Amino acid sequence: MPLDTGDEARRALVSLEMILSGDYITPTLHGERYFNKPPLYNWLIVSSYWLFGTYSTFALRFPMLVSLVLLGVVMFRFVRRYVNATVAWSSALMMLTNGRVLLYDSMLGLIEITFALVTYLTMLLVYHYDQKQKYWLLYTTSYGLTAVGFLLKGLPSVLFLGLTLLAWCLYTRRLRLLLHPAHWAGMGLFLLLTGSYYVAYFSQNHISVQDVAGVLFHESAKRTGLYLGWLATVIHLGTFPAEVIYHLMPYSLLLVLLAQRNIGAVLQKNRFIAFNALTFGATILVYWLSPQVYGRYLIDLAPLLFTVLSYLYHSESAGANPRRFWIERSWLVLSGVVAVGIWTAVFYPATRSLPGVVWKTALLSGLLAALVWQMSRRDANQLLLIVGVLIVIRMGFNWLVLPGRAQKRQFYKDTATQAAQATLGHPLYSYKATVGADGATDLSAFHIAAVRREILRKTARKIPGAYYIGDSATLAFERYQTIGHLVLFDRHRASVVLFD
Repeated sequence: MPLDTGDEARRALVSLEMILSGDYITPTLHGERYFNKPPLYNWLIVSSYWLFGTYSTFALRFPMLVSLVLLGVVMFRFVRRYVNATVAWSSALMMLTNGRVLLYDSMLGLIEITFALVTYLTMLLVYHYDQKQKYWLLYTTSYGLTAVGFLLKGLPSVLFLGLTLLAWCLYTRRLRLLLHPAHWAGMGLFLLLTGSYYVAYFSQNHISVQDVAGVLFHESAKRTGLYLGWLATVIHLGTFPAEVIYHLMPYSLLLVLLAQRNIGAVLQKNRFIAFNALTFGATILVYWLSPQVYGRYLIDLAPLLFTVLSYLYHSESAGANPRRFWIERSWLVLSGVVAVGIWTAVFYPATRSLPGVVWKTALLSGLLAALVWQMSRRDANQLLLIVGVLIVIRMGFNWLVLPGRAQKRQFYKDTATQAAQATLGHPLYSYKATVGADGATDLSAFHIAAVRREILRKTARKIPGAYYIGDSATLAFERYQTIGHLVLFDRHRASVVLFD
């Protein structure tokens, strides 16, 4: 799939500019210092670019793919160790195949899945080493990984560790553990790891600490009620549970299993499950109290929730449990609806002209029908069957949905590539903020920079002999000669010009 617009294009462009500038300490965007995210994920992308010897989207998304596989493996190993293999398999498969991951984030080179891996491992090591009473390892590993999380995404990693430690120490009535000497050592390690980068950064960039810290704080706080107001916060408090259910479908229907009178006692039967439930409940507040939250943020904490739901499904809702019965009937009905509804692809204008649309639709519908028939049997493994349904849905997504997206993205790649090739041998700039005014134009900027092997910078200066990319707004009242045209996302027409 060609490069997506928005955050994926920005991750790709910042990483590419590191290579083009040779400066791996100072992230830039359009040649200007970029403070919004620390550089670690860009380093991973740069390493992947080097590994594959190309700036392809596969190289861009490879770190995400590795992180996703590792997240499934880490979940399986921890849950099998502290619960059993059945719950481990189920929770890991739920993480890898829930709607948010399967149909969105597993196809984009974004930070979130790598950050989720680091966050989950941080939390689980708190529990693991607490069980062994190895507090020096507990604090040094958790704070070391928190430093990694901070260098990936900033302040949320610190909040997650703080809430995890506080909630667990309160639950186990051992607040004194927070005063253990190892805790101070862990905080020192965090400061050493993060501070080492910023010492290098500030030695190379003569700007104030407040400028960088202010941007990092703003990036974390801009989605909260501090910026968006109390009304937005109140509305979000009511709608957020529905967002969780939507993004983590269909496994989020298992949340019904939490609606039982003795749920606290049920969760406390297994100490590891209690830790997952408690940690999820404490850390989800970070997003529940933030009115502007993207669905992909839920991936950070989803492993904890899926572990609890898998445990409740397999260990605490067997037999004729009415809640489990209605969840499984809902899965059955939804799967049946998809098996029939997928035939709309044969008639829908955007898909009916795809090669092989009839046989592909028939195969997908047949596979779904077979799974629905199996699900109708009470002795079947319903959870494993719904995983199968989701895999077939992803096959259909690949065949019927992605071709249209690929064509649209390829159009923007082609028009940017043509503009870049037409200007080879000449300096090229974005005139004012034609490119770089928002994240949408980062898509074109990446393709232009990749072809020309130089950063596309923004400027309002008119340099003799230089070409510029401008649009109707930035070129108004200017005198220029048109060299070529391109289309920025989304259908934003621009021109390559030479000023008189």
